[in-house]
Amino acid sequence: MSQKHLAKTKNSTNIRTIISFLAIRSLIRAGFVVTPGWAARRAATLFLASQRRPAGPRPQPASHATPFAVDGPVGPVAAWSYGRTGDPAVLLVHGWEDDHLSWAPLVDRLVAKSYRVLSLDLPGHGRSPARSRHGRATPIPVLAAAIAAVAREAVAIGALPENGKFEAVIAHSLGGTATLIAATEMGLAADRFAILAAPNHPRLFASALMQMLKLTRAQVEQVYAAIEQIIGRSMDSLYLPPKLRDLDAAGLILHSRDDRTVPLKHSQENAAGWPRAEFRILDGLGHRKLVSDNDVQAMLLHFVKSEAPADAYGLRPDAA
Repeated sequence: MSQKHLAKTKNSTNIRTIISFLAIRSLIRAGFVVTPGWAARRAATLFLASQRRPAGPRPQPASHATPFAVDGPVGPVAAWSYGRTGDPAVLLVHGWEDDHLSWAPLVDRLVAKSYRVLSLDLPGHGRSPARSRHGRATPIPVLAAAIAAVAREAVAIGALPENGKFEAVIAHSLGGTATLIAATEMGLAADRFAILAAPNHPRLFASALMQMLKLTRAQVEQVYAAIEQIIGRSMDSLYLPPKLRDLDAAGLILHSRDDRTVPLKHSQENAAGWPRAEFRILDGLGHRKLVSDNDVQAMLLHFVKSEAPADAYGLRPDAA
């Protein structure tokens, strides 16, 4: 497929997405006049359901993949294992509206360094469906439960020792948030965690959507109540910094100063709450390029394999 055709396809997809959102916004705002309960639930599920990544050619790991699946909270969770049995294991967790292929280059670099690598498609992403009474809603606890389920299955297939502890877990964006919930609430264990630009509170994205929907303050509160009813807990209970105080694992938190998706302050607060975490501010990588940047991957490799001093991760970013 030519670059010109890819660009045309992407533009067409973007236009359709905008038109669809405008139609949904009009429906929800009209719904608050007639049936506010339905409108609040519709807005809540819109917030909690990811959009599928557009189909197209993607880089694939050159390393041999062994696919497996586990029972997740809203359907089967697709996962893949790379590398040799007996090598120390690393788990890779992608971000919101992405999939396991976002880690393809890092998979090969880790396997080349003699690591067993596991990755997954989070519920509602890639090849992992999301089927519940709330449609395709996949709140953070659902994502976290899927990550924990993959970790348990990794022991069953011999990718992890009986103690179920990864050498490292590397996670991006909302996948990082879910990973830390899994680590602090659901038994996910690792010697170290590298977390790239993870939001620390679901209200960040919820409030952004409410502004896009142009809802009143009273309507926003109704939507928040509907979100919490679907989640089964308060959004405040998912705030990360208080949880990280008791996380007894080494951490590396990376965030690009020009990230327009997740504000830098979220990583700053996460780092302040996590006693064993190193925090590094990068620049010029935005939100998604953190995953694919060669220098960042070199830093992650260094972090996984070495008890390096605080300023020896291969890059020279600003200290936090």
